[in-house]
Amino acid sequence: MDARRHRFYHWALADIVDPVSSGRTEGVVRLSGLITSVQPKMTKQGNAWAIVNLADRDGTIEALFFPATYQLVVGALVEDAVVSVQGRINDRDGAISIFGQELQVLDVTSAERAGAAPVQLTLPYHRINEPSMKELKRIMGAHPGENPVRLAVRGPQKTIVYQLQSLVNATTIASDIKGSFGQDAWQGVA
Repeated sequence: MDARRHRFYHWALADIVDPVSSGRTEGVVRLSGLITSVQPKMTKQGNAWAIVNLADRDGTIEALFFPATYQLVVGALVEDAVVSVQGRINDRDGAISIFGQELQVLDVTSAERAGAAPVQLTLPYHRINEPSMKELKRIMGAHPGENPVRLAVRGPQKTIVYQLQSLVNATTIASDIKGSFGQDAWQGVA
């Protein structure tokens, strides 16, 4: 077992086996686990989605991220990433899976990274689309550094915060973010 997986097992927040073995077949749960595989899929309409296998030390479960959510989390769907998934339990002929609604990357290596403060970005939910996410990815790639990135997506009823996979240079990225997404998108460094 590699060191990253060992640290994950130490930091696990919820056991996958608990909701599955409890007999629950409905409701919303939050599970933490290690992404062991990502299977990209395509709808008949040509929209991307994915099946993600999420594992902890006691079990494995499939989390399905359909097109709307997939666009928000695609950058975090990386094998060996430690994540927390909130979603609705789905029971299909006795096979339990989760319809993923939110995903947060759990940072189990922050102590090793000298504690670089995260960059805080905010966008309204209607700005989350493929062109804007490509632009954000381009900007983050142009400013590599030590700071993690947190993206708060403001919806009509709630705000969801996503930890993105990129590490950026907080001192150089601000002007590009403001130029592409407006002053309100840049919230600074936490």
